[in-house]
Amino acid sequence: MTLITVGTQFFDSLLQEADRLAGLGRLPGPVRAQIGTSRFEPRHMSWFRFCRGLREQFQQADLVIAHGGTGTVCELIEAQVPFIAVVNHAKAGDHQLEFLEDLSALYDLCWIRSPAELADAIPAARPARRRGQPGVESLAGAVRDSLLGAPGR
Repeated sequence: MTLITVGTQFFDSLLQEADRLAGLGRLPGPVRAQIGTSRFEPRHMSWFRFCRGLREQFQQADLVIAHGGTGTVCELIEAQVPFIAVVNHAKAGDHQLEFLEDLSALYDLCWIRSPAELADAIPAARPARRRGQPGVESLAGAVRDSLLGAPGR
């Protein structure tokens, strides 16, 4: 199963591209989408607006395609499931881009700058791995350093 999640906000361009790819059979099926407050309603995949059990759905997915929000990306790293994080440039100050750039220095993870890159990124989807260290023991520290600036920066 492929799960697309946009969090509590909206990300119509990601949903539109994922829906297009689902219609072409390019995503591992079945495909479900959590669409939040998005205006776009997918035609080629099942969807729902919000769900309290999203974390459990991450564990059931073969692939998760998610907005680049801090909370969602951290949950996906901890869940150790294959995922692609997609920057939503509509969010305040382009913080998702900055967060993913900083985090990618600490973790080997699959992320893209635009939904237009999604089709090419699918083969690269993988669980995130800490660079130079096994496991995710330092996730909180990595996020803290990313958000606040690593010591000495």
